[in-house]
Amino acid sequence: MKRCLFVPFMLFLAGCTVSERETSSDDAVDAKEVMEVTVAPQKVDCHGVAPMKCLVVDGSLFYNTIQGFDFVEGYEYTLKIKRTQRFTESNAPADASLYEYELLEIQDKKKVDL
Repeated sequence: MKRCLFVPFMLFLAGCTVSERETSSDDAVDAKEVMEVTVAPQKVDCHGVAPMKCLVVDGSLFYNTIQGFDFVEGYEYTLKIKRTQRFTESNAPADASLYEYELLEIQDKKKVDL
């Protein structure tokens, strides 16, 4: 009788354990953040995987794209964007960003003389 109860009890305990992957905060993805940023009126030369033109966002080179945003040179933008974490540092491809960006709203668009 004890043996008959022992096996189902052990299977029950094995089913209740949680793997490290399920609980690790390092592996959490899909974290979202809404941000307000300023985009400079001109793209600049930069080097990612290859030479390219980058937006300048809040004074820093921005290597990503912003889904839904069509940049027009000569305008300075203030944008409301959503940043979503796609990968963790441990599972990100070497040539990909941890984040993706989506335009929520163009808050301001000013013509600037270049």
